[in-house]
Amino acid sequence: MLYLRNKTTKVHVGNVTIGGQNKVVIQSMTNIKTSNISDALLQIEQLVKNGCELVRVAIFDELDLKGLKEICSKASCPIVADIHYNYLYAIEAIKAGAKKIRINPGNIFNKKQLIQIIDIANKYKAAIRIGINTGSLPKNVKPTISNIIKCAKVWIKFFEKNDFTNLVISLKSSNAILTKDLYLKAASEIKYPLHLGVTEAGSIIDATMKSTIGLYELLKEGIGDTIRISISGSPFDEPIVAMKLLNIAGIKQNLANVIACPTCGRCQYNLDELLIKIEKYINNNPKNITVAVMGCSVNGIGECKQANIGIYGVSKNKIILIKDRKKIGIFTPNEALKHFINIYNNY
Repeated sequence: MLYLRNKTTKVHVGNVTIGGQNKVVIQSMTNIKTSNISDALLQIEQLVKNGCELVRVAIFDELDLKGLKEICSKASCPIVADIHYNYLYAIEAIKAGAKKIRINPGNIFNKKQLIQIIDIANKYKAAIRIGINTGSLPKNVKPTISNIIKCAKVWIKFFEKNDFTNLVISLKSSNAILTKDLYLKAASEIKYPLHLGVTEAGSIIDATMKSTIGLYELLKEGIGDTIRISISGSPFDEPIVAMKLLNIAGIKQNLANVIACPTCGRCQYNLDELLIKIEKYINNNPKNITVAVMGCSVNGIGECKQANIGIYGVSKNKIILIKDRKKIGIFTPNEALKHFINIYNNY
């Protein structure tokens, strides 16, 4: 297990601490209008249940800004407000209760306006993420590693000159390899916490592959203080994929490690159906144990004996349930699911 993180400054976002070798903080973003307060809150709470510790919302217009205050007061995690172009939205979002704002200084061109944002953030002890994406660089800047990091350093220096250091930095690209190389270099040159992510990564399969390729090496080197897996569509999978990636990287997270058989002609029960139900349950009730769901006895016996809870098929619609190397019994899939849930809850 990796417990030591790359040493960065500490940044406080409400009751969540980022950096300073603390654990990697998982975050996501709502994908509905912030002005739709009730639905936004429901989405935030589901994201928190799925593993998020910070949730970002978009502030696109005055209606979003109006809804933000109630959302900040009722949400069970600190809220991050995403601001582009309109500096007044950033100021009002902080006043409304956002504990952190995400801005791209390249989209707010007036430095006097940035100073006003800094003054309010200092007054309310809010954090600021300087988010620089390869897709939103100034027109005359080529998206090379050196140029992107140079751009980040220019803005870091500006914020420091104006007495603001409660900063988080992100340097995202939709290219997984470029993202990896960017953060590897940034980690040696930037002292502030780094927010990891492959931006605009695509649907869940593409996003998972790109994020694993782009972020795994960083995580195992202790680089990265917050993480988001950007997935097109429902955001609810984002924190689950993030937790699974952190598990794979050896970083302790409260999530079960699921070992599952790809199945073959020997499997005599509907493993896929049972696996979906088990994964859904444990994702909604995270616990740091190993679960094996196997098709038959060929690899099933060995894998299940190495798991905390194991299942493998023995005949048509009959499966054996094992807990800590001990056979619990032979059940139908529906019976096994009920016993599994009971064992899992009491483990």
